[in-house]
Amino acid sequence: MTPKIRPPIDTAQAGQRPRRFSAMNFLPGPAQTTAICLSVALPLLLLCYARITAIRGAGRRFRLGCLSVIVLFVIACIALPGPRHLDDVVSGLFLLATAMMLCYVLFSLLAWGFTLTLLTALARAGSPLTLEQWAAAYMQGGDLGTFAHNRLKLLIGSGMVMMADGKLAPTAKGLAVVHLVKLVRFSTGLG
Repeated sequence: MTPKIRPPIDTAQAGQRPRRFSAMNFLPGPAQTTAICLSVALPLLLLCYARITAIRGAGRRFRLGCLSVIVLFVIACIALPGPRHLDDVVSGLFLLATAMMLCYVLFSLLAWGFTLTLLTALARAGSPLTLEQWAAAYMQGGDLGTFAHNRLKLLIGSGMVMMADGKLAPTAKGLAVVHLVKLVRFSTGLG
């Protein structure tokens, strides 16, 4: 049995409006293109800000770099010719935010990375060091006690450890971070 082939329906004769499908465009819009360009420019901008001695502190330089690209994005969204589409601007903001988060991870490892900073202190010495000498090189003259106290201040300041009656204990936030680290290590096969 052969299937019946129906003749095409003429929508004009059937009293219906013809369907109009818009062509799909996979190219990024103007705001998205601007966000992509600014995402590439952010690390270069951070390098330029690192040369300005008036801006003290890595955190300030990073915040200034992020603020600069956001301001440039807003200016570009206002100044670019053509119609503004909300989806283009919002997706451009998401692209820019993603680039800022990625840059933050890499920047923070370089600027504040504990392990990398220890390695840099060891390499700067130019000769093999004892553990105490290494701690002194890292702490710029301090000993292992100063070293441990410095790390402890960071844990207390971030709210992951609390001190009561001369004793240390992890907070709920600290325990949550520990469980998250264990989960990530387990899921990535690191331990």
